[in-house]
Amino acid sequence: MTSRLKTRAALGVVVAAATLGAGLAHAVGVPGQGTWEATLQPRDINGDTVTDAFYDTVLNITWLRNANLNGAMNWSTSNTWANTLVVGGVGGWRLPKVVDTGPPGCDFSYLGTDCGFNVQPTTGEMAHLYYLTLGNKAFYDASGIGGQPGSGLTNTGGFQNLQGFVYWSGTEYAPDQSNAWGFNTPGGSQFNLAKSSSSYALAVRPGDVAAVPEPQTYALMLVGIGALTLALRRRER
Repeated sequence: MTSRLKTRAALGVVVAAATLGAGLAHAVGVPGQGTWEATLQPRDINGDTVTDAFYDTVLNITWLRNANLNGAMNWSTSNTWANTLVVGGVGGWRLPKVVDTGPPGCDFSYLGTDCGFNVQPTTGEMAHLYYLTLGNKAFYDASGIGGQPGSGLTNTGGFQNLQGFVYWSGTEYAPDQSNAWGFNTPGGSQFNLAKSSSSYALAVRPGDVAAVPEPQTYALMLVGIGALTLALRRRER
């Protein structure tokens, strides 16, 4: 990315954040906006009757509910945090993925495929969450006009502490591996930024956590298998 485009990308983040940041504290789950009420199924992982995560029935991944569990971090620290995260005995977490569609690269367009505003939801799990699941709109419309009515992070669904800033993906930016892909929630833009930057992280894991037996379940299974084996041996005598 040229310096002009880098500056343009940075300005897009700053302008959108400054313009929309004041209203983010009031963002809540908006009934009827997006598909979140039907496609995000609550999961109580640790058995305390409180929702810890949401299973995304469309993407077949599980989102951690707390979108600011560990604060802002650089890319490397964010990856380590997600990859070593254990919630209620369940591991296997990671950062969201981005599909880098390749050339012509990130030109920060107003109607981009994988980069810029109004990106295709299929190019990133955060983009899918923002545009389709939560039904939010980009700060800039497809014509490049800022301040699109109803834009920004107006709907956070059932998530907690979803910040009005940039969220890391776990995907490096192929043309420059000192950068990685991120998603800006106030403006709805997807772009690359230096891995040394400080941004937020939201953990996801493949599949449904409801289908993952907890450690005590494994223990009970082993006890059961052991008892069955002993009973069969006694019968054979």
